Amino acid sequence: MKTTRAVLALGTGLTVLLTACTATGTQESAAGITVKRDGYGIPHVYADTTRALYSGYGYSVAEDRLFQMEMAKRSSIGTAAEVLGPDYVEIDKTARGSIDPQSIKDQLSRLPQDERDIFDGYAEGFNKRIDEVAADPDHLMPKQFLDGDFRPEHWTGYDVAMVWVQTMANRFSQSSSELANLQVLKSLQAKNGAEKGRQLFDQLIWAEEDPTAPTTV
Repeated sequence: MKTTRAVLALGTGLTVLLTACTATGTQESAAGITVKRDGYGIPHVYADTTRALYSGYGYSVAEDRLFQMEMAKRSSIGTAAEVLGPDYVEIDKTARGSIDPQSIKDQLSRLPQDERDIFDGYAEGFNKRIDEVAADPDHLMPKQFLDGDFRPEHWTGYDVAMVWVQTMANRFSQSSSELANLQVLKSLQAKNGAEKGRQLFDQLIWAEEDPTAPTTV
């Protein structure tokens, strides 16, 4: 397992948790954290310390993606079956079998304080939003929790680390879609002929970036 490099990369890898938001405005807290949402609803977090910055970051993500992140956490630490039922036991077993929790915790404990503040701050902000939602579930609780009859649980710095370790390090790093792409190409060519199939494939799976495109591949 490449958990050592995975944890050390988390300082920058937490960008995987960035979200698109829906509200606009400015929020301020006693902790000196300011969150400004632009016209697209995207939060911009301002703070004087690393911990405060990531606290505002975690809070903003929890505002917009509370259920999604709860399930990302559970699928990472192997507790999805607790709320989704026995169909998810094998998924949990796979998740638990791919990590050494104590190793991750030991690595986190050895990080400098300013780096631990990233994880603990994010969890702190996320938990603040969970507490707000729990205090007014009739108005704030996402429907998915109500439908599933369970509630979001508090995060720790370890949970924050595990979301990145499991999703980006264990599931997606060093992965390749070449075999899947080859299957698509062969299927298109078998149905449409070699030349036409290749043309369709090149339209579906681009070989190069288009500098004039408004989005990236």
